[in-house]
Amino acid sequence: MMIINPIRILIAIDTLSIREYLNMVLSHEPDMKIVNSVGNAALALEQALTLKPNVVLIDIETGTLRAGVDTIRTLAAKAPDIRVLVFSHLTYEETVLAAFEAGAVDYLPNNSSVIETLAAIRAAVQEHPPIRPEIARLIRKEFRTLRSQRANLVATLNTVYKLTPTELELLKLFAEGKTPSQIITMRQIEASTFRTHVGNMLKKFKANSVGDVVYQLKHLGVFEAFIAKKH
Repeated sequence: MMIINPIRILIAIDTLSIREYLNMVLSHEPDMKIVNSVGNAALALEQALTLKPNVVLIDIETGTLRAGVDTIRTLAAKAPDIRVLVFSHLTYEETVLAAFEAGAVDYLPNNSSVIETLAAIRAAVQEHPPIRPEIARLIRKEFRTLRSQRANLVATLNTVYKLTPTELELLKLFAEGKTPSQIITMRQIEASTFRTHVGNMLKKFKANSVGDVVYQLKHLGVFEAFIAKKH
């Protein structure tokens, strides 16, 4: 394992007091050197690509949330040797996962202790950042969600393939916002026949209403990807 000394750090945090605090704390560490300290994501990206620090310590909401995530993603693509460590007050699941998906190696709440912050920076450059319990919990939850969504998608597709052409057409019309009476008129069918088709369709989906079916298909992206193209 290569030992980096000093660890060259770029601070990218828009809150001046936090930026100055980190600058002061990190500057007193003999194995760390602050190469620059900036307050917005665009400048952080420019400086990181120019100065090539070992670590970028960034608030994911430096400017805007999207700007922070985009900066992390761009650095991961253009300068993969730079370790991006998020230091933020935002701990929402979506925010944390977005940071890791973009390429961050660690995520620290900005109320972390000095010891935790220093340890995280050193671990990042040694390429063994810890998976914190709260982060591990979020990742496990995300995997469970993805597995559940995949299972729902497979089950829904299997049901869609079992629909008759007439049932598919009725489903498409319902999704377009047509009422039962409008569909009966458009299709020129008896109300009893219409009810039979709808009843059969609901049984296949094990649903209580057509509205539930349409919502499920649109939520999973099945309607746009499959049903809408069938006609």
